[in-house]
Amino acid sequence: MGLFMSKFLFLFIIISKLVLFSKDVLVFAPLPILNKKDVYEDFYPMIKLLEKKLNKKIVFFYSENYENILEEFKKSQIDLAYLGPLPYLKLQEQCEFLEPLVFFKNENDSKFYTCSLVKFIKSENIKKVALTQPLSTCGYLAVNSLLNNKLQDYKYKYLGKHDEVALSIIKGEYDIGGVKTSIVKDYYHLGLEEISRTDNLPGFTLVGNSKTLSKNELNELQNILLNINKQEYSTWGKEIKYGMEKVFDEDYDELRKMFKNLDIPKKDNFNDK
Repeated sequence: MGLFMSKFLFLFIIISKLVLFSKDVLVFAPLPILNKKDVYEDFYPMIKLLEKKLNKKIVFFYSENYENILEEFKKSQIDLAYLGPLPYLKLQEQCEFLEPLVFFKNENDSKFYTCSLVKFIKSENIKKVALTQPLSTCGYLAVNSLLNNKLQDYKYKYLGKHDEVALSIIKGEYDIGGVKTSIVKDYYHLGLEEISRTDNLPGFTLVGNSKTLSKNELNELQNILLNINKQEYSTWGKEIKYGMEKVFDEDYDELRKMFKNLDIPKKDNFNDK
């Protein structure tokens, strides 16, 4: 019985992998900006609509780590990804088959967004800084810019997600941190306060893998998203519910200049344990 079950499980794993990566099944990877449950809920309506329009199954690939998502995309284990501007630029440097499809607009009908430097309303001193992830645009890159390129003078730690940064500051574990401005608003009632914010940054993008998807499939995806009516997309998660527009590479030019001359550390510069 044990041998039979072992063989069965082995065959099940092999068959599952073949099904998962067949051309009738697409793999979608969103950045882990919020917790896993919220990310799934935000993107589920969009994914179900695309499944219906494309007549394909779309499965989620969730990882807590930005780097892991980029690595899996480079290995062609991911067909579609939701990326912020810094992960997009990083992947573009390393991957010839990255195809930007659409920008997701914000509540002001703009394809740009901002990052905010935040603190707790009663906080005065700055000793410890909470960051998201090294490849998060609102992480080291934005916070360093908002601190006049002096982030290295403070103790900083990577916590992972935007909501984790916000909550750590509210709890008094850290003094300041970097968070996407649209997320900051969710924590005003708990005492989170914005100190400053960046200039406009190119928005979050849905990208396709031109190694696993044909030009026709990528064009079809783009056309579907650009022609979805407001009544449909307004039911999606709050970061993607305001419509879409085309991506132009020159939208990233200013951010490229910031990123080019900055060596972003991959590790914290202190241990608070």
